[in-house]
Amino acid sequence: MTPPRALLRRQGVTADRRPWLIRPSSATDAPGLVALRDAVAAEGRWIGGGPGDTSVLEESLGLAGLLSQGGLALTLEVDGRVAGQLQAQRAGGGAGDEAELALILVAAERSRGLGRALLETAVDWGRAVGLRRLFLAVLPDNAAAIRLYRSAGFVDEGARPRATSIAGVERDATVMGLDLGGAAST
Repeated sequence: MTPPRALLRRQGVTADRRPWLIRPSSATDAPGLVALRDAVAAEGRWIGGGPGDTSVLEESLGLAGLLSQGGLALTLEVDGRVAGQLQAQRAGGGAGDEAELALILVAAERSRGLGRALLETAVDWGRAVGLRRLFLAVLPDNAAAIRLYRSAGFVDEGARPRATSIAGVERDATVMGLDLGGAAST
């Protein structure tokens, strides 16, 4: 089941009067998404890998694969520039009834409600396609992200030991989940 495209589009204005838009990602977003990931990776705090780890071609192919398996990719634009992304990878090669989320925002746009808008869009998508559960992994010291996820109803489910390596240091992650009550499970 594919949800209506309108469900996946949201827009508004930031507190400082800049327009923002959430919309489905496309292959044309690949350069901006690579730049976003590189900027967040360069911070050396929140995601594994480093700047330059993914090419535009790899990003395009990754998006195509994600979408072909029933996943979700959303791009956040602020003032017409890519400022964030949310991906939902369905379990079981697209046949599963749960999806793992990954959300990133450029530093300048954090704590402005934009991550919440991306997350709420993904939750609405999950319900629309009948998923039973959404889950994600977050670094235990990312207090702002954990507050966001908890406020949206996600609960701690455990730890994922050595989930990623950041700046050469192996890091555990906290797994959080949200029960959507989808009819897919029996």
